[in-house]
Amino acid sequence: MLMQFFSLKTRIILGEGSLSYIKSVAKKHSRVLIFSSKSMRVHGFLNEAMNYVEDAEAEVEAIIGVPAEPSYEYVESIMPKIREFQPDLIIALGGGSVIDVAKAVKVFYDAPELKFEEVAFISRFEKPKPIPKLKTPLIAIPSTSGAGSEVSAASVLKKGDIKYNLVSFEIAPEFAILDPRLPRTMPKEVARNSGLDVLVHGIEAYTTTAATPFSDAVAIKAIKLVYKWLPLSVQRDEKARENVHYAATMAGIAFLNARLGLCHSLSHKAAWIAPHGLLNAIFLPYVMEFNMRSEYARKRYAEIARELGFNTAQELVEVIKEFNEMLGVPKLSELVSEDEFLSKLDEMSEKAYHDPLINFNPVEPSAEEIKELYKRAFYGE
Repeated sequence: MLMQFFSLKTRIILGEGSLSYIKSVAKKHSRVLIFSSKSMRVHGFLNEAMNYVEDAEAEVEAIIGVPAEPSYEYVESIMPKIREFQPDLIIALGGGSVIDVAKAVKVFYDAPELKFEEVAFISRFEKPKPIPKLKTPLIAIPSTSGAGSEVSAASVLKKGDIKYNLVSFEIAPEFAILDPRLPRTMPKEVARNSGLDVLVHGIEAYTTTAATPFSDAVAIKAIKLVYKWLPLSVQRDEKARENVHYAATMAGIAFLNARLGLCHSLSHKAAWIAPHGLLNAIFLPYVMEFNMRSEYARKRYAEIARELGFNTAQELVEVIKEFNEMLGVPKLSELVSEDEFLSKLDEMSEKAYHDPLINFNPVEPSAEEIKELYKRAFYGE
């Protein structure tokens, strides 16, 4: 018998005005550090969050303006300030990047003896050192609707030009606050790119070799919500923004348990080209066509197709292509020059081949097949 698991460490608080829950948690702490995106300061949500902490009679500090594609180098640069403040509660207020930075800070703040290379998943052929028990609780408050980082046990950080994962239930947030007021502030392009990320999370989580009936349930719900509501969300419809926001967390719960696959391996190693969600959307149809050689993948894609009102796996691929087109997803060749793409192709392909998420893909690709997938995506073949 194959033993499987389904877990969720994070307590989820949702609904209009749920940001106020910060006060309830902060009452049990004395020094609170908030990581915030600049947009959350501009729209007043950082001030609101800091006021809730002060109402709880705790001291509060804020670090504002985390890079859009966070790096380990950035985390290293802010650690002295964090150690000086000595927070006993960390809050991440912003997009997936802000939450990923807060998770990484939690690791190296609570376990300062660790080195990034020891604990990061650099290659699927090498097992990293486990992250030890961490003590500082984390509240994740997403302002974008895509990464699922508010419930996941992963932090994605760049080192150099390549993205790597820290993975441990120790870094999954203790609380996730889903206040629909926050994603209403997203620019249209961010709403599109992050929403496309949710779609890929749902589809990949549903088709990995680690999927369970429990992860399937939230994956399918997330896929259906995004397919229905993302076009309206891009047009700033408030109900649509709320639905896609909840779908992002559902997809996060799905991939927390079922993991992800080859599409994410490709986009992580091409992180230098474009935003993550956009790359995922571009690569997805090519990855799905590649995975169709697996009877299991064809069956699972067909199940998703039927949930969306279609019939076959191949129809689903066409639906995804049309969805991308409707939302104005560019071709890879419109984002990077041929010379630059080809100059990095071998390195990207080799690193994607070593990416740990390939272990969960329904088909095991060779490095050469990965290279061909990158080329097909670039030339639109």
